[in-house]
Amino acid sequence: MRSFKKILKTAAIFLLAVILLSAFFIGCYLSGENYYYQDNRERAALSGDITFLTSGASYCLFGVRPDTIDARLGVRCYNLSGTLLTLRGRYELIKAELERNPRAHTVLLEVSPDTLLRDRGEEGPKGDLPMLARLDGSAARWAYFKEAFSPGEWPEVYYDMVSKGMDSALRLLTGSYTTENQILRAGYYPNHNPDKPIPNNYAEIYHVQSLPETVNPENVAWLEKIVKLCQESKHRVYLFTTPQSKYYNCVYDNLDYYQNWFTDFAAKHGIPYFNFNLAKEKLELLPDESCFYDETHLNDAGGEIFSRMLADIAYHYGEGRDNSFYFFRSYEELTWASGYWD
Repeated sequence: MRSFKKILKTAAIFLLAVILLSAFFIGCYLSGENYYYQDNRERAALSGDITFLTSGASYCLFGVRPDTIDARLGVRCYNLSGTLLTLRGRYELIKAELERNPRAHTVLLEVSPDTLLRDRGEEGPKGDLPMLARLDGSAARWAYFKEAFSPGEWPEVYYDMVSKGMDSALRLLTGSYTTENQILRAGYYPNHNPDKPIPNNYAEIYHVQSLPETVNPENVAWLEKIVKLCQESKHRVYLFTTPQSKYYNCVYDNLDYYQNWFTDFAAKHGIPYFNFNLAKEKLELLPDESCFYDETHLNDAGGEIFSRMLADIAYHYGEGRDNSFYFFRSYEELTWASGYWD
């Protein structure tokens, strides 16, 4: 009996030590801003000043520069995007910022085929994990944890937070720990040129791949929820697609499926949709060689140029101008202007 009690006592002490160490590491992680997406202090500091929001996944994170939007439109823009950020996460961030920024008037939503195709069963919870470090306060984090993660995902959540907490604690010991985000610029992540060039053998790769055409209904429901949130709170909301490389637009043969889907969705909800892959100036202003980090993401130079394009189109639309002449009507039209066979 004594031996059994000793085992229980040892196990209890070990469990308590694990709990305390885990709490310490997680506290180190959540208290700092050592990962690019930890931006709640900056957003809190700007509370009441933000008037213009952009929201998306990595295409928007690397592609939309708030400083350029600010200079072009005379607004205070913040980019709420994140790599693999889920639509649930986007909803919560937009909701929080609209509530504490009563002067905000416009929300630009970045959409792409990935917006509709992402599948929790295939990708797991990695798109939601950063949200626990982006939300402000224990109550918001706990509420999001309960809603966003299934019990089967809890071990991955624990591992992610503790491992990042251990890294944060190591930074604390080595003097590199920070409580002020050193990477983002009003939510924008500056990217640079890749080590290897983007392929340009267009005639060989023309339409050799197809994207799935199976839209995830859960993603559609969250997208509709975001649009409804913005419209019910009397905010202007626009959909847009960031430019992809010429290589990307050449490879896939069914991009018009998504062009038509988003066009119909926008029309249904009475909002505009701008696909900048179809912008007639895109090929000239955003060449693959100098404006893209990889096949799908803009670099810093490309982000500057694209952000000017985006700001101008948003301004023209707000003024009631017709922007249709600025864009090709389809990827099929774009194909004939792209010189894939030259």
